Amino acid sequence: MRRRTRKKTPAPRPPVPVAEPEMVEKEIMPFVLRHEDEIINYIKEKAIKETMKSLAPLLEKLEEAVKQQEAAPVPVAAPPPPETPVMNYEDQLKKLQEASTAKVKEKELKIMERMNKLNTRLGNIQT
Repeated sequence: MRRRTRKKTPAPRPPVPVAEPEMVEKEIMPFVLRHEDEIINYIKEKAIKETMKSLAPLLEKLEEAVKQQEAAPVPVAAPPPPETPVMNYEDQLKKLQEASTAKVKEKELKIMERMNKLNTRLGNIQT
Protein backbone atom coordinates (compact mmCIF):
# COMPACT_ATOMS: atom_id res chain seq x y z
CA MET A 1 0.00 0.00 0.00
CA ARG A 2 1.11 3.48 -0.70
CA ARG A 3 1.06 6.22 1.78
CA ARG A 4 -0.29 9.53 0.83
CA THR A 5 2.17 12.34 1.09
CA ARG A 6 0.97 15.83 1.58
CA LYS A 7 2.15 18.45 -0.79
CA LYS A 8 3.79 21.45 0.74
CA THR A 9 1.87 24.63 0.28
CA PRO A 10 3.90 27.55 -1.03
CA ALA A 11 4.75 30.26 1.44
CA PRO A 12 2.44 33.24 1.12
CA ARG A 13 4.08 36.10 -0.69
CA PRO A 14 3.47 39.67 0.28
CA PRO A 15 1.15 41.44 -2.14
CA VAL A 16 2.78 43.65 -4.76
CA PRO A 17 1.80 47.27 -4.31
CA VAL A 18 -0.38 48.40 -7.18
CA ALA A 19 0.52 51.76 -8.60
CA GLU A 20 -2.41 54.01 -8.98
CA PRO A 21 -3.14 55.09 -12.53
CA GLU A 22 -2.85 58.75 -11.62
CA MET A 23 0.71 58.21 -10.37
CA VAL A 24 1.67 56.30 -13.50
CA GLU A 25 0.27 59.02 -15.74
CA LYS A 26 2.04 61.76 -13.83
CA GLU A 27 5.44 60.01 -13.80
CA ILE A 28 5.71 57.95 -17.01
CA MET A 29 3.57 59.67 -19.62
CA PRO A 30 5.50 62.95 -19.70
CA PHE A 31 8.75 60.96 -20.10
CA VAL A 32 7.25 58.94 -22.96
CA LEU A 33 5.96 62.04 -24.67
CA ARG A 34 9.30 63.85 -24.35
CA HIS A 35 11.32 60.91 -25.70
CA GLU A 36 8.80 59.48 -28.18
CA ASP A 37 11.11 59.68 -31.21
CA GLU A 38 13.96 58.01 -29.35
CA ILE A 39 11.71 55.19 -28.15
CA ILE A 40 10.35 54.61 -31.68
CA ASN A 41 13.85 54.52 -33.17
CA TYR A 42 15.01 52.12 -30.43
CA ILE A 43 12.09 49.76 -31.14
CA LYS A 44 12.74 49.93 -34.90
CA GLU A 45 16.42 49.13 -34.44
CA LYS A 46 15.63 46.18 -32.17
CA ALA A 47 13.08 44.84 -34.68
CA ILE A 48 15.53 45.17 -37.57
CA LYS A 49 18.29 43.40 -35.62
CA GLU A 50 16.00 40.51 -34.68
CA THR A 51 14.74 40.21 -38.25
CA MET A 52 18.29 40.14 -39.61
CA LYS A 53 19.25 37.48 -37.06
CA SER A 54 16.42 35.26 -38.22
CA LEU A 55 17.14 35.89 -41.91
CA ALA A 56 20.92 35.42 -41.71
CA PRO A 57 20.90 31.60 -42.24
CA LEU A 58 18.56 31.95 -45.20
CA LEU A 59 20.74 34.64 -46.76
CA GLU A 60 23.82 32.46 -46.35
CA LYS A 61 22.10 29.53 -48.05
CA LEU A 62 20.98 31.79 -50.88
CA GLU A 63 24.52 33.09 -51.38
CA GLU A 64 25.86 29.52 -51.47
CA ALA A 65 23.27 28.53 -54.04
CA VAL A 66 24.17 31.51 -56.22
CA LYS A 67 27.87 30.64 -56.02
CA GLN A 68 27.17 27.01 -56.96
CA GLN A 69 25.02 28.07 -59.88
CA GLU A 70 27.69 30.45 -61.15
CA ALA A 71 30.36 27.77 -60.77
CA ALA A 72 28.34 25.15 -62.69
CA PRO A 73 29.16 25.04 -66.43
CA VAL A 74 26.37 26.40 -68.55
CA PRO A 75 25.63 24.34 -71.67
CA VAL A 76 26.62 26.48 -74.67
CA ALA A 77 24.53 24.86 -77.38
CA ALA A 78 21.16 23.25 -77.27
CA PRO A 79 21.07 19.46 -77.54
CA PRO A 80 21.32 18.25 -81.16
CA PRO A 81 18.02 17.75 -82.92
CA PRO A 82 16.76 14.21 -83.34
CA GLU A 83 17.98 12.26 -86.37
CA THR A 84 14.52 12.03 -87.91
CA PRO A 85 14.15 14.51 -90.75
CA VAL A 86 11.52 17.16 -90.39
CA MET A 87 8.63 16.52 -92.73
CA ASN A 88 5.87 18.77 -93.86
CA TYR A 89 2.22 17.85 -93.98
CA GLU A 90 2.20 16.58 -97.58
CA ASP A 91 5.16 14.25 -97.04
CA GLN A 92 3.59 12.83 -93.91
CA LEU A 93 0.31 12.30 -95.74
CA LYS A 94 2.06 10.47 -98.60
CA LYS A 95 3.91 8.17 -96.20
CA LEU A 96 0.71 7.34 -94.33
CA GLN A 97 -1.09 6.61 -97.60
CA GLU A 98 1.71 4.32 -98.76
CA ALA A 99 1.69 2.47 -95.46
CA SER A 100 -2.07 2.02 -95.56
CA THR A 101 -2.06 0.77 -99.16
CA ALA A 102 0.68 -1.73 -98.27
CA LYS A 103 -1.43 -3.03 -95.40
CA VAL A 104 -4.50 -3.28 -97.60
CA LYS A 105 -2.51 -5.27 -100.22
CA GLU A 106 -1.27 -7.68 -97.54
CA LYS A 107 -4.81 -8.25 -96.34
CA GLU A 108 -6.02 -8.76 -99.91
CA LEU A 109 -3.30 -11.38 -100.45
CA LYS A 110 -4.35 -13.21 -97.29
CA ILE A 111 -7.97 -13.12 -98.40
CA MET A 112 -7.00 -14.45 -101.85
CA GLU A 113 -5.06 -17.31 -100.26
CA ARG A 114 -8.03 -18.22 -98.09
CA MET A 115 -10.37 -18.07 -101.07
CA ASN A 116 -8.06 -20.37 -103.06
CA LYS A 117 -7.94 -22.84 -100.16
CA LEU A 118 -11.72 -22.77 -99.82
CA ASN A 119 -12.14 -23.27 -103.59
CA THR A 120 -9.81 -26.28 -103.57
CA ARG A 121 -11.73 -27.79 -100.66
CA LEU A 122 -15.02 -27.20 -102.38
CA GLY A 123 -13.59 -28.73 -105.56
CA ASN A 124 -12.46 -31.80 -103.60
CA ILE A 125 -15.83 -32.17 -101.98
CA GLN A 126 -17.75 -32.03 -105.26
CA THR A 127 -15.66 -34.64 -106.98
